[in-house]
Amino acid sequence: MPTSGAASGWRIVLLTVAPAVAHDFTLALRAQGHDVVALVVPAGIRGLRPLDVEGWAELGRLFEAAPPSVDVLLVSERAHLVPRLADLKPDLLLCFFFPWKLSPEALALPPLGAVNVHPSLLPRYRGPCPLGWALREDARELGLTFHRMDASFDTGPVLAQGTFPLKDEDTEEVVFEKLMLASRRLLPRVVERVARRDVGERQAEADATFAPFFDVAYRNIDWGDSARSVHLKVRACRFAGWREGRGDARARLQGRWVRVRRTRAWRGEDPRAEPGTLLARQGDELLVQCGDTPLWVVSHTPEEVT
Repeated sequence: MPTSGAASGWRIVLLTVAPAVAHDFTLALRAQGHDVVALVVPAGIRGLRPLDVEGWAELGRLFEAAPPSVDVLLVSERAHLVPRLADLKPDLLLCFFFPWKLSPEALALPPLGAVNVHPSLLPRYRGPCPLGWALREDARELGLTFHRMDASFDTGPVLAQGTFPLKDEDTEEVVFEKLMLASRRLLPRVVERVARRDVGERQAEADATFAPFFDVAYRNIDWGDSARSVHLKVRACRFAGWREGRGDARARLQGRWVRVRRTRAWRGEDPRAEPGTLLARQGDELLVQCGDTPLWVVSHTPEEVT
């Protein structure tokens, strides 16, 4: 059994699919005197897909990100998770970007419990797509919550929360960097509360909102919508969890379907043209007329549509 002090040298198991979590959290927890004994990675539905090229690339990035002496354990089925965790004898489970729900048997294994990191200010945006919905609804700041895990998704008592500003020009990479920075700042407070066996604060159920998977139809861009609406859709899709598969926003442009990955606002006089008209080109960037003003399509690729 671990002692009650924060420097007791806990055995911690990280559950994630994010290389930055594997790297940053391991180093931060080691700096506080704890031992990250394993990185647990899920395979299959909603986890990594090791049977295709992209899945192997994702798994490779996780192996590269994991600091030396941390075993990376790929769990092929949810039914195998409890015995694998039991073999590791963890004092604490720490989840961040881990898509599987932990069973009561898994939650009962570590004497210090299980903590999840959820990218919203719970109880807002509970569910699998918090960042996607926040961006879809034009949030000007994003939130982060460390909470104890219980039988339901994202409902356990809160241990720490924080926010960080969101700029309109922030790319996917910048948003994720800000998210990781906020999580590292909160982590020492969380460790201290866990060491004290602090149960955390109950969430206010009356304030709860849900962030479900996006429907695939949301991907389709209508150039007759406002430029702001199109921009929000493109950015939200980059962070979305999908009911069916994965995907960027997509649109018809010059007679073909394209995947639209990034856009930026037009700064200048508004020309008059039909929505969907290609107005200008600068390198790979395309200026497209929307329902009110033009919008720069900064990054796009062809998409095969059957």
